[in-house]
Amino acid sequence: MIKRAFPFLLYIYLLLLFAGCAGEQQNLPKERFFWPPLPDRPRIEWLGAYSSQLDLPTTSWRQFKEQLFGADVPITFKRPIDIRSDGAGRVYLTDPAIPALVLYDFNERELSSLPKRGSDVQLLAPLTVALDGDGNVYVADGRLNGVVVLDRNGDYLRQIDTSKQIERISAVSIDAKRGRLLVTDTKGQRVGVFSCAGPFLFAFGKPGGGDGEFNFPVAVTVNTMGEIIVADAMNARIQVFDGEGRFLRTFGQRGSGDADFELIKGVAVDSDDNIYVTDGRQHQIKIFSRSGEFLMPLGGKYDVSASGKTGQGGFVLPQGIDIDKNDTIYVVDQLNRRFQVFQYLSAGYLQQHPLPAVSSK
Repeated sequence: MIKRAFPFLLYIYLLLLFAGCAGEQQNLPKERFFWPPLPDRPRIEWLGAYSSQLDLPTTSWRQFKEQLFGADVPITFKRPIDIRSDGAGRVYLTDPAIPALVLYDFNERELSSLPKRGSDVQLLAPLTVALDGDGNVYVADGRLNGVVVLDRNGDYLRQIDTSKQIERISAVSIDAKRGRLLVTDTKGQRVGVFSCAGPFLFAFGKPGGGDGEFNFPVAVTVNTMGEIIVADAMNARIQVFDGEGRFLRTFGQRGSGDADFELIKGVAVDSDDNIYVTDGRQHQIKIFSRSGEFLMPLGGKYDVSASGKTGQGGFVLPQGIDIDKNDTIYVVDQLNRRFQVFQYLSAGYLQQHPLPAVSSK
């Protein structure tokens, strides 16, 4: 019996050994992409793009399975919308065409779906996602009329019924310091504020184009000062409010210039409170200071399916955007059916990760 098993065990050992060598090859130096490019002082670095589980680093186990059963069939996106990272290797993505929340686990190098099978609730059309400080996941579902809350393991906790206060959810975000859930309403033209435990607290905004008024608010986030930043899409601007929903300031206008907006889709902030806005029609991320001063654009139109190349920093209809506690930037590149990952190169980050030397030639 032992003699029969030995060749098979030797085969497994060689496969795992080979896979380990292959994994080491992924650490070889690669070309790096910066905005603006060297020798200028870069602000953003491109880290990667992901369109299926096959883009995750290959594990020994996956290589072993592929040797036995053939390559995995890629699980691809159809219409991805929103994305969130917990800053610890777990990235959550919504796609209304997939009746589940997609989880990219970069620690385990696996792709899975939430809630877990057998859960008390199943998602039907997940639209947008947010994470609180405890790692709980808040998923707004277009057909459940509310927000489903899962723990970090994907187990069902509760459902927040927003149907009485919100007519059509477009985005959710967490105000972690205040323990609040922010919900944008593209039909009621306002922002609803709920306790993370569920109860409705208050709302602000009304239809219009004046200060504190909205025309299709599509995204919301909170900066380090507790200010609420709302992407007011059809008014082609960003509005900023205090923690109680009182208007503070606004910036942006409709147009095709570098600092203008054509079709706002998402908003996020980095650790320095710079504001990042995805523009679906210009296929760019536009970066502003906290006060609204235009700093730089990132990206441009690039169709991956037509070119067959990665197109680092190129987009076709960028949507949701998130910046985690590590200043890593995640952007949904909708019509390229993928998400891209960048790094904000703050002064603190560069102290720990110096830039490569630049040749004087």
